[in-house]
Amino acid sequence: MKYVSFLVVAVVALVGCGAGHANLTSITVSPQSATTTSNPQGQVGYTATGNFANGKSRELSQVDGLSWKTSPTSTGTVAATIGSTGEATCSAPGTVAITASAPQNLQFTVNNGVQNTSATISGTATLICQ
Repeated sequence: MKYVSFLVVAVVALVGCGAGHANLTSITVSPQSATTTSNPQGQVGYTATGNFANGKSRELSQVDGLSWKTSPTSTGTVAATIGSTGEATCSAPGTVAITASAPQNLQFTVNNGVQNTSATISGTATLICQ
């Protein structure tokens, strides 16, 4: 009887620990393309939607391990910056790629000092600073 009780507890613990969470398969960044001014510094808010292996999707945030970055596409100068909430600010004329990235396996993304080592999934959009 003790063996059966232990087995039941072990199965419940495994199921409760997140077995079966769908992995992130892609990220869609919205808007896909935007244009704003660089003088004065124009701003555009971006969102990242996570698309999962089970066919579901939802908006991602910092809690999911979401990070943002900008990189130049047509010049050597980065014409914009982007904050942790997806708010991009133009600082000079140019075209910038906006990239949102998050871990493929979101179930391990917790602020408890544990490093999520799963693959990174990214999505991109374009910002034109005039």
